Amino acid sequence: MPLGKKTAEKKPTAEWLPTRRLERGNAAEQILDELRDRILGGELARGSKLPTEKQLAEAYGVSGATVREAIRGLTTARLIEVRHGSGAYVTADTDQLIAVSMRSMIRLEQIGIPELLGVLGALNGYAAELAAEHATAEDIEFLERSLLRINSGADPEAVSQALTEFLDRVATASGNTLLAIFCRFLANIQISLARQLAGDSMKQWRATAKSLHGARQNMVDKIKARDAAGARAAAVAYHQTAQKIISALPNAQDALVSNNHLAKLMSVGQHL
Repeated sequence: MPLGKKTAEKKPTAEWLPTRRLERGNAAEQILDELRDRILGGELARGSKLPTEKQLAEAYGVSGATVREAIRGLTTARLIEVRHGSGAYVTADTDQLIAVSMRSMIRLEQIGIPELLGVLGALNGYAAELAAEHATAEDIEFLERSLLRINSGADPEAVSQALTEFLDRVATASGNTLLAIFCRFLANIQISLARQLAGDSMKQWRATAKSLHGARQNMVDKIKARDAAGARAAAVAYHQTAQKIISALPNAQDALVSNNHLAKLMSVGQHL
């Protein structure tokens, strides 16, 4: 289950009391910092509704414009969501928080697709190893159903969605939340790359799914058998095979070294 799933909406507290007094300087930034701390600290849980602009302005002794500036900062940071006519709600989507930082870091350091996919291979191996130790019967059943959906997908969208769910479940079954987030972010880039290179050719997608079926099945078998070392080896072998297939697709070599192409992949990947 995605870590950023919204919870039921909660009403704001009847009275909003700041935890610190504003000092000289940028009041909006100070308000943003306090609200962020209260969100990250769990005082304002996901689904909670923030006090109104008027309530916040009165509590902090500032103008509505100052509060709006702080709210914009929280929105940009993906900590809250403003719903017109309803108010501002805490979302704190963990996947999005990390994805925003990762995308910025990747572009700033000019990290390329081969480097990203190399990291994905290592992380997938570790995730499969941990999944062999921690996966529940429900996890294993889900993985087996995903294998069937990947092979029986009626169109590229269905196949890629089933593949996304398969890789995500391997990662989440590891029991390591941070590892699962990183794997999900990088796997989305890999799947986006495959989709763009293979296009809408169902023949190509079926051929690719078929060529990787054995490697995916072996991974699930090792996880099911609680063979941690075998699961890691199977995941690494799967990743290496997938990379060879992707590299052989039309225009793959140009795409793998293009920073512009990577920027597009990260934009598409966040919506998968």
